[in-house]
Amino acid sequence: MSIKLSIGSAVYNIDEPFLRAHIEGILPQLTEETELLLIDDCSTDNSGAVCREYAEKDSRVRYINMGVNGGLSCVRNRTIEEANGEWIFFADADDLVSKHFIETALQFCEVQADIIILDRLKFTRQIEPQEPCAVKDLVMLPAEAGRALSVSCLCLDPRLSAPLGLSARAFYHAAWGALYRKVFLTENKLLFPAGQKKAQDSVFNTETYFYAKHIAYLPYVMYYYRCNPKGITQRYSANLPEIFEKLLQLLDNDRQTLYPEDSDVIECYEGNRILSVAVDNMRLNIFHKDNPKPREQRKKEFLEFIEQEPYKSAIARFNPAKSGRWEWHLPVKLMQKKRFGLLDLFVGNPTAFRVLCGADKRVAKLFK
Repeated sequence: MSIKLSIGSAVYNIDEPFLRAHIEGILPQLTEETELLLIDDCSTDNSGAVCREYAEKDSRVRYINMGVNGGLSCVRNRTIEEANGEWIFFADADDLVSKHFIETALQFCEVQADIIILDRLKFTRQIEPQEPCAVKDLVMLPAEAGRALSVSCLCLDPRLSAPLGLSARAFYHAAWGALYRKVFLTENKLLFPAGQKKAQDSVFNTETYFYAKHIAYLPYVMYYYRCNPKGITQRYSANLPEIFEKLLQLLDNDRQTLYPEDSDVIECYEGNRILSVAVDNMRLNIFHKDNPKPREQRKKEFLEFIEQEPYKSAIARFNPAKSGRWEWHLPVKLMQKKRFGLLDLFVGNPTAFRVLCGADKRVAKLFK
């Protein structure tokens, strides 16, 4: 029997309870038409042993050790290489899939589409009760959807997809936000950027949605993203400026190749993506609670960073009305005014910072 669906789970030093919950949420769903690939990026804890334990008990589970730690992009690319399924789903091994994930995916696997966008929810401890999927037919997106989704991934502007009717639960920027037909990926030579340590999904999906001719949407929650304070999206990173420099090079190459001399794309890219990189450098580097550098050194790095291009021009031209993310508004305003002290006070405390950004948003609405 041919394999219809391959779930490729990226594993690297996952807390054991999270890893077991992830695997055990998938195992009961597996059929002869499905497989689970546990791809271990050379974990230094017992994650590999846990994965091998399950693979030895079930032939539908394969444990693959990368041999050399290469990062998430290399794991995703190995998933594409190893997958036997007609469809591929990229999962993170600390998250959960719906208990109806496989039966639902198989229900729609015959659809003539390159990509099927799914809904997701965030969770911290427990997930909400799950009902079987009641959707009978996928929503086939219009021909112009590929461009809108691609530019949205490039620029990190969710407003571009609003006319397509996707719910707020659809998070197509992430690799786990969709099912991908394997032959579509291989025929178009679509891979994740090897070596890129952050936002590799944005680069991948900028290209996949650009090349996709048929895109479908399943308005049903298939994936549960764990809000993990130890996760890569929350950890301190001392070399973040270098990582982001490479990211912007990759994205700018895509912008010039896929959308040459498109002034609307350029404006959106500069007003959203570049600002998001600036904000994340504040959040995960300069003002992160785990940054060991003394205050004066951090202040020096802050002032140097906001004077660098392309950040300096993007910060100076910031227009809240053209920004797709309200949580960027306050930090960018403070960067414009070089208010190191206020940023230092609040950015290192995520809860206080969200409250402050929310208050800033409400005040801004009052004076519109």
